[in-house]
Amino acid sequence: MSRLQHYTPEEISTLHLIPLWVFYAVAGADSVIDQREIATFKRMLKDAENLVESFARDVFTGLQKEFDEAVLRSKSEEPISGIQKTMELVSRKSSPSECEDFKLLVFVVGWSVAAASGDLTDTGEGSNISQEEIENLTQIAEALSLSTAKLSRVITSSDGGKIWHSFLKTA
Repeated sequence: MSRLQHYTPEEISTLHLIPLWVFYAVAGADSVIDQREIATFKRMLKDAENLVESFARDVFTGLQKEFDEAVLRSKSEEPISGIQKTMELVSRKSSPSECEDFKLLVFVVGWSVAAASGDLTDTGEGSNISQEEIENLTQIAEALSLSTAKLSRVITSSDGGKIWHSFLKTA
């Protein structure tokens, strides 16, 4: 039985927008959405059927099914306020653990997209996450009501793919 049973069809459609809003807020932060950011987001959507947490799996796989329509609808609201409003709904209708897992996973989407591209120095030092992306990730974390303690697992690694894979079922 789907964890989305407590949501109306309209609410489910809105839930599908969260990953898109996070993508736009992060990838578009520096006004350049590049191919590595798009490829990372596509890979995460493709991998979504293997997410351990069933609520997140249902939301992300549902987005795949209505992707084109969701992209058009995602433009109707500013990403950060859309994330915040929708997460208030999730907080009311989902269990506390389900909600917390979903919040962290949503943030991981943003972190992974941000880590997918950018410029490192020739020595490999520095961050490939731009200042604008960091600012938007901070706003996303605030919209999700994530504490620094919750984020420490994510923000201590620059390998977004490795973090994302920690949420997937192992074969």
